[in-house]
Amino acid sequence: MNQLRIATNSHDEQTRQAVADAVNENLIDARVEVKSAASISRSEAISEGHLGPVILILLGIALPLGVVGAIGLAATMTANILDRTREFGVMHAIGALPKAVRRIVVAEGVFLAITSCLVAVIPALTLTAVLGAGLGNLFFSAPLPFRVSLPSVGIWIALVILGAILATDAAATRVSRLTVREALAYL
Repeated sequence: MNQLRIATNSHDEQTRQAVADAVNENLIDARVEVKSAASISRSEAISEGHLGPVILILLGIALPLGVVGAIGLAATMTANILDRTREFGVMHAIGALPKAVRRIVVAEGVFLAITSCLVAVIPALTLTAVLGAGLGNLFFSAPLPFRVSLPSVGIWIALVILGAILATDAAATRVSRLTVREALAYL
């Protein structure tokens, strides 16, 4: 199976289809057998229809993983607060408002969530590019186009930050309500 790929300066569908039709006619006139001629946009539209269920399955896997991550963050922040209860008591003793203590705890949780996003992006993009190239070469004899949906990344980061706020809010509220006496009673 031989393939001819042509790149155009203009990337709109009309230009791509016109070039594909012109090349198809020229090859047929030269008595070269052509089984099909299509623009990449058409091929991408077809493959998107096949990849939709795969994307939904992966999203179905990612959401529970996000929930597990939020539960893990809540457990980590609760343990962190238990270790630092005396510190928060001292902060209360020197005049820190409960709201300020709560904001500190939530900010730490959000910082951990953002750090986890940054640490996850590099391997995720690398694995996506490798997997896309491998699957594309396997099924289409060409690597799949690698595009990152920035709105999707933004939505996921927003969900991670929201999850971090929700995961740390209960522990932050609990520690902000401690009296100085209760906080200093911890060993």
